[in-house]
Amino acid sequence: MKKIAVVTGGCGFIGSHMVEYLISKNYFIHIIDDMSVGTLKNLKHLNSKCFKIFKRDIVSMNFEPSIFKNAKYVFHFAGKGDIVPSINVPEKYINVNVNGTLSILKNSVKYKIKKFIYAASSSCYGIPNKYPTNENAEISPQYPYALSKYMGEQLVLHWARVYKLKCNSIRIFNAYGLR
Repeated sequence: MKKIAVVTGGCGFIGSHMVEYLISKNYFIHIIDDMSVGTLKNLKHLNSKCFKIFKRDIVSMNFEPSIFKNAKYVFHFAGKGDIVPSINVPEKYINVNVNGTLSILKNSVKYKIKKFIYAASSSCYGIPNKYPTNENAEISPQYPYALSKYMGEQLVLHWARVYKLKCNSIRIFNAYGLR
């Protein structure tokens, strides 16, 4: 049986790079993306026989065995980004970045995912007093986006303790590059 991994936001900037990497390691990828930001152009250079795209909203996902069954890893990169728009519509950011993360966590526990990796955000530090910022710096989210990503991170760490889901949370600073 081929190794399977789930990548949420797999058509986006960071997610598409993870899809590419996992394919190079002989994984078959189940991509969950609502295509609100991600694009198929980010995957056009890859062998389409190595992945399947599930166009889904992570907030309203029910338990879907076709996506999670037999998967070993979940890489959760889906979310609503951007600081300034989050000030105008904070409920959208809280809904996607918190409730969407909860939905993916529930699926991960139900289908006994071996490891869950979460893309958190360095925005949880606010405007730091010291650069480079140490991961032990004070948490001070100043915008709804930052708060929602930090709340998602706390959910992930809570699931690790309560449900024994092996998790890593990666606080990404500035992602840039091709695509």
